[in-house]
Amino acid sequence: MQVKKADDYQSWYIKEGNEGLLIDPWFDFSLVDGKGWFLQRNKEKTSNLSQAEIALIKNIIITAPFGDHLHLKTLREFPKANIWCSNQVKKILLKNYFKNKIFELSAESNQVGTLKVQAFPAGFPYNTSAKCLLISNNEGFKVFHEGHVVNKAMLKKNNLKADVAILTADEVKFFGILTLSMNLKNAIDTCKFLESKKLFITGSNPQYNTGLINNFLKLRKLDIGSIEDNIEILYEPGSSLSL
Repeated sequence: MQVKKADDYQSWYIKEGNEGLLIDPWFDFSLVDGKGWFLQRNKEKTSNLSQAEIALIKNIIITAPFGDHLHLKTLREFPKANIWCSNQVKKILLKNYFKNKIFELSAESNQVGTLKVQAFPAGFPYNTSAKCLLISNNEGFKVFHEGHVVNKAMLKKNNLKADVAILTADEVKFFGILTLSMNLKNAIDTCKFLESKKLFITGSNPQYNTGLINNFLKLRKLDIGSIEDNIEILYEPGSSLSL
């Protein structure tokens, strides 16, 4: 299994055998067409995937119904890929006339191409809208993905363990109170519970996001140097590892 940070924000690529899986892909120079008055983000490179990697993509998982996870323009570039998501996201896709095969994820073991995937509720305040994922291959290697805030009660209830964790670590708080994205200490604590020695950072550099929403957010940038734990942290676009 290969895990790769597919862009500079929160797109992910997992390769198992001769198939590729995407999670929350955004492969365009702008997050929103036009000025994006509420939320916008621009980047210099659409993705860090090669054409050979893109050609292997058979399945796509969407973890949340928000535009920076559910990027419709990117999804239209993969008309033959299966899309896995919540019922809420499925309704949005059907409303926008997507013809892809669409499947709903559950906490049961879903066979997504060459991988097995379980989907659980994200942490508050995303527990009713977003999903976290436990992805495993036939050799038993596991990847845990949470694009927002970890649901600690869910982790304990299911006693989840993973070799690799994909977590937020650039803290974002709404009005400085409500946590929308975790800090590095939260991420490290989650890794310890999962028994993960490898940590990928997702939702990177939220200070690059622009728009009206920034007026309501308080950001604290990731400080890698402040952590002494024996956990390898990968955060650069294109970072990858093989299990």
